[in-house]
Amino acid sequence: MRNLFKRESKVEQYSKEHVDMVYESLNQLKILMEHFYNNEFDKVDKKVDKISKLEHDADDIRRKMEIEFFNGAFLPFDREDRIILAENVDSVSDMCQETAFGICLSRINFPKGYIEDFSDLMDSIYKTVTALKKCIELLDEDLGEALKKAHEVEKLEDEVDKIERRILKRLYISYKNQEIDILTHIEIKSTVLRLGNIADLAENASDRVPIIVAKRKG
Repeated sequence: MRNLFKRESKVEQYSKEHVDMVYESLNQLKILMEHFYNNEFDKVDKKVDKISKLEHDADDIRRKMEIEFFNGAFLPFDREDRIILAENVDSVSDMCQETAFGICLSRINFPKGYIEDFSDLMDSIYKTVTALKKCIELLDEDLGEALKKAHEVEKLEDEVDKIERRILKRLYISYKNQEIDILTHIEIKSTVLRLGNIADLAENASDRVPIIVAKRKG
């Protein structure tokens, strides 16, 4: 029994380290976006490298967690949900990397009139992932509060959807009015959709929390 608790403690520590790295991936993406607004692609490239390193390190920690599960950490009914939760959290980091790489490849001049819209989008995504981070931290401290945070993630993701749709609608109007060219329209639209997917994936991760809470409560 002592070994079981020791393994669970190690997984809990890995889980905190893992979500911290995923969160830092978003932090770095937020800085990258500031460089994108100013068309500073040399700085964008450096941030892509940083985000890729964080994504790789997050994968390493997730694999360590999976090994501990294989070795018997947590009871069998809890392991599957924990593994799925870790994989879903990891997908947030994957999407941060995909978004950064897409921006790096596009090399388009960012339309200055969209900076405020994108700032609103990034702030909303940031709040969503921050709530997910807190939700996971609470999972091993207070199940009731973890459940509340999971519901908060869902509400925050709805706000991201609203801003995403607002930007997409404006993009189509700008293109039809010949205010932006087709390449800019396509690349900015792709970036918006990828950014929105970060919040979607955060919500997918939070959806696993009520299941874990219900099983824990018995």
